[in-house]
Amino acid sequence: MIVVPGVGELPVVSIDSGIPGPVAVLTANLHGDECTGVAVVHRLRHLLPELIRCGVVHLYPSLNPGGLREGCRGVPGDDHDPNRLFPGDANGSMAERLVAAIWQDLLARKPELLIDLHTDAVRAVPYAILDRVCRGLGRRGLDARCQELAAASGLTVLREYPRPRYLRYNLDRSLPGALVNGPGIPAVTLEVGPRRAVDPVAVETALRAALGVLSLAGVVSAPAPAHPSRVSGGPWRRESGPRSSQAGVLEVLVEPGRLFPAGELLARVRSLDGRTIQELSAAEPGFVVAIPDRCWVPASSAIATLAVRDV
Repeated sequence: MIVVPGVGELPVVSIDSGIPGPVAVLTANLHGDECTGVAVVHRLRHLLPELIRCGVVHLYPSLNPGGLREGCRGVPGDDHDPNRLFPGDANGSMAERLVAAIWQDLLARKPELLIDLHTDAVRAVPYAILDRVCRGLGRRGLDARCQELAAASGLTVLREYPRPRYLRYNLDRSLPGALVNGPGIPAVTLEVGPRRAVDPVAVETALRAALGVLSLAGVVSAPAPAHPSRVSGGPWRRESGPRSSQAGVLEVLVEPGRLFPAGELLARVRSLDGRTIQELSAAEPGFVVAIPDRCWVPASSAIATLAVRDV
């Protein structure tokens, strides 16, 4: 149990095989409105005692219980994104104190890999995302290990934004980003399922993916089959879709996971009376990863999350 004054209590469940082996950590619900991971960790709590072969798995069902209760992304009463604050500040804002307590507890367990569970949108392919390894010794080996872990999930694998934007967006201060760019601990993020509700299909997908990663580490033996939505090829990276210059009703024309060529029409923005006021096409080949959970888009909004080749 982690106790954070002014924030609350965070449960930690440890499954110890009693046999020497890797120390793995699974974290969920750092963004309070992303709850698929909570259900996945609950499933693992009951499955792992029978499945574990060696080592220890530490399960964090919710890193943001206040956000879970309120249904909000961040820590209630704090405007910061907690997943851009690691390693935190024990004397800072509520979110910074929460992050500092998580960081201290996690490192004290000496993990050898971390799986961070997140969600994206209702219309999205499930995917594993790789942080950019920008600092530290042995970067190439660490990056290769993270790639292996991500591939073992059976999901589509995406790299994060190019390094300049990765650093500008403070993604090196996300939990996985801070681990790979600080103490050099392999980490992977699984983005599965919609926000705000527990979808059984998404839970099963994320569970299989997490067990696949743990299998590669040798902790369990439950390799993940390739998910039906998996897009091979690449390597792919995450990219924002074209941005609307007009506010209006968004109509995305390409389903997530389908490859498209440069120049293909991806979306239209319509006025309330149904007139087409803007058409947006692909600047380069790729596929749609996720479509926003909204109908009306303000001007300057990205119309989708895309994957493009990481060259």
